[in-house]
Amino acid sequence: MAGPRRCHLLVIFLLQVTLNAFATPTLEGPANVKDCERQFTEKCGIEVGNSIFNNGFLSDDCCRDLVKLGKPCHDTFLNTSLAARHPSANKAQTLAKGEKIWTECVAIDNSDKHETKPVKECLEKFPPKCGEEIEKSVYQGTVVTDACCRDLVSWGKSCHDIIAERNHDVRHPSVNKAQALASSEKVWNLCAAISRSPASSPSN
Repeated sequence: MAGPRRCHLLVIFLLQVTLNAFATPTLEGPANVKDCERQFTEKCGIEVGNSIFNNGFLSDDCCRDLVKLGKPCHDTFLNTSLAARHPSANKAQTLAKGEKIWTECVAIDNSDKHETKPVKECLEKFPPKCGEEIEKSVYQGTVVTDACCRDLVSWGKSCHDIIAERNHDVRHPSVNKAQALASSEKVWNLCAAISRSPASSPSN
């Protein structure tokens, strides 16, 4: 028969096992968090975070890297950021935004397999910086610099229209297409007017 001391130690052991089973893991705890971080660049991590929490721009390249990384890592990053960096954010809205970003990135990754030659050729003409400026101008009403406007016009109206269609269908399918294309046409007209004006100062 077990003595009182042995029974006491057994109770402590069982209590510790029970507490460990229901303990909340720390933010540093899951090993997969660090595994995910090692496979994702800081630049893309910042882009993904800004796109979710600040409505920032997420490039096609970082979207592809995110999909390659995988949904579990995306969810881990999102939940960790919510708890550690944005505790006051609306959790339901943030998780929904994270899901939307993931879906859009999967669409971008899949589109690579089906994009036509004209789309690929036009995408190659658009440097990421100017492509971002133009897309944000169409969907967020921001200003395109004179330099990017002149580049856009030099690439041609047909490429502008092709990329506008592609960006809507792949990156912004939930936006009213007629309104998006009308906004795209407005951006083109403004840039065409700028390109006809005398060259502005280098700061623009």
